[in-house]
Amino acid sequence: MNPPAASPSKMAFVFVSMPVGGAEDFALSIARYLDAEFQPHFVCLRELGQLGEEARAAGWPVHLAPFFPSKMVNPLNIRRFAAWLRQGEFQLVHSQNHHAHIFATKAARLAGIPSVVHQQKTLTGLPWRRRRIFRGCLERSDRVVALSQQIASDLSSQFGVAAEKVVVVSNAIDETVFRPAQDRLRLRRELGLSPEGVLVGCVARLHHDKNHAVIIEALARLAESKIPLRAVFIGDGALRGSLESMVRDRGLEDQVIFAGRCRPVARWLQCLDAFLLASTWEGQPLALLQALSCRLPVLASRIEGNTAVLGAKHPGLFDPRDSGALATLLRRMEPDGEFRQSLLKAQEACPVPSSRQAAGEISALYSSLLR
Repeated sequence: MNPPAASPSKMAFVFVSMPVGGAEDFALSIARYLDAEFQPHFVCLRELGQLGEEARAAGWPVHLAPFFPSKMVNPLNIRRFAAWLRQGEFQLVHSQNHHAHIFATKAARLAGIPSVVHQQKTLTGLPWRRRRIFRGCLERSDRVVALSQQIASDLSSQFGVAAEKVVVVSNAIDETVFRPAQDRLRLRRELGLSPEGVLVGCVARLHHDKNHAVIIEALARLAESKIPLRAVFIGDGALRGSLESMVRDRGLEDQVIFAGRCRPVARWLQCLDAFLLASTWEGQPLALLQALSCRLPVLASRIEGNTAVLGAKHPGLFDPRDSGALATLLRRMEPDGEFRQSLLKAQEACPVPSSRQAAGEISALYSSLLR
């Protein structure tokens, strides 16, 4: 008689909440491809957030464990979280942002289970207090996942983390979801967008770092030339009101569409003629990888996070402060023109890591910790 199959190990992806964001999308995209011996659970310490609600509705095990109701870190609630992990028979915690790192690493140590810290952002410019707290999280964790080699180097040089403790796992894309459109114009009609003209789009929260203002200025420069080009901003944020005012002031109401938080985002990408990312700062932009997977020509700011993906010689790069340079590129963006084809050709060599690959790397990490 064969022995009974072992139950899968319960892994807790720990967040404060799960809004629309890169870390949340990454965790959800790899969860379905983890080895069968691991059972992923999503744990939110304050509220579920939009993606948490969506994941729960889709049948994922999503837990609201409200041990972090405010910005104050309560030691008693960390102990309660540790007891909750023990009661739920979790074997490992994998935290995804700063406050989740604090709770997860401390609670995991109290619960006697390993913890993994996932660092999504570069580490320059951290305030001294946050640096001190983060150093403690790193010391308590059993492994650290770094989004890029640059982050891994920062962990070593700035925090003294041993190289063998760090695993680099790039942002990854589920190519079964993000793939080229079969009928771009039909998608536009279904989404309430005009099929006419050139449509460029940006997937990003409305925040200063994402630099939507330079896109609006570039479109204003093109207004007199009567080029049939429109931009759709997919995302929301604190700057929406001021950006809408900027659009009105420049008479661009017919050319700029504020779509808000759109789910699923793949359909919105697939309906575009080109993807545009004007950020002044990026780590490893997930939306850029999604656009590449959808085989969209890309225009992007010449900053480290973007050039790490596209290469420094990509013909669609521009200075994020130069709306004139962006306007020049947009003026050349005909749907099937030579410039569009040159962008696509340059992007053929751009690596787009798959969710299956990333899940395999994460599964190997879990196995090494649970041996």
